Amino acid sequence: MRSRNGNRSFVFTSLALISTLSYGAENYYIGYRLTTKNAQPIEETFSLSKAMQPCPQNHGQVLSLQRRDNESLEAVLNHDRTLFLEYAASQDFRLKSDETLTSTQLKSIQTLTLPTQCYAVEFNGDLVTITLLK
Repeated sequence: MRSRNGNRSFVFTSLALISTLSYGAENYYIGYRLTTKNAQPIEETFSLSKAMQPCPQNHGQVLSLQRRDNESLEAVLNHDRTLFLEYAASQDFRLKSDETLTSTQLKSIQTLTLPTQCYAVEFNGDLVTITLLK
């Protein structure tokens, strides 16, 4: 049966979908890129965005990080960046190197990229559990 404004079924369907997607782990896309010139970091990019649609549910390895005072995922990843990067690099990473030799000096530029991938993130009190979804 339709309501007066005609949107009743749409509203109920949307609410059911939102409640289903918000139960359990949330999906995030996370990526990283570091560029160095002559072994000195010149650019670092850490991208994080919440997935708009559920990701495939083929689970990989799990990483657990400490969470302090209901921190956001971004804050947790910033203070445990090294642990997360080692975890993500064990799954997949790309390294590009460009070297230029002139008569007086060697210039090298390296770029380490961890491709943006979907991760399931579950907040459990003082722990954050991160699982790569393949």
